[in-house]
Amino acid sequence: MNILLVALGGGIGAVLRALISATTSRYMNTSFPIATLVVNLIGSFCIGYFNHFTLLSPELKLLIITGLLGGFTTFSTLTLELFQMLHSKMWGRFIGDSTCQYIGCFVLCFIGMQL
Repeated sequence: MNILLVALGGGIGAVLRALISATTSRYMNTSFPIATLVVNLIGSFCIGYFNHFTLLSPELKLLIITGLLGGFTTFSTLTLELFQMLHSKMWGRFIGDSTCQYIGCFVLCFIGMQL
């Protein structure tokens, strides 16, 4: 049963990530990977919040944290985008995105845990 909860949540999270990616590319004309930043910041906040939320059953945490938020956030995409920036010698963009991603996600996870 647990694996089904993770699979269900992961599918929902991946669809949500795809919708955010499509929406940001439609309405924001930028080469900066804003969709990845948005999903990782939202996901980090939510992971901190739901992990700290003691009223959730272990099964619901599996569905939400491991499944939905695991499918929603996208570390592998972030890694590829950062590598492409380095390869293209986009030093400023690399530093800016790395800083926003790592510090922003850490801070939002912490804030989520405080609620």
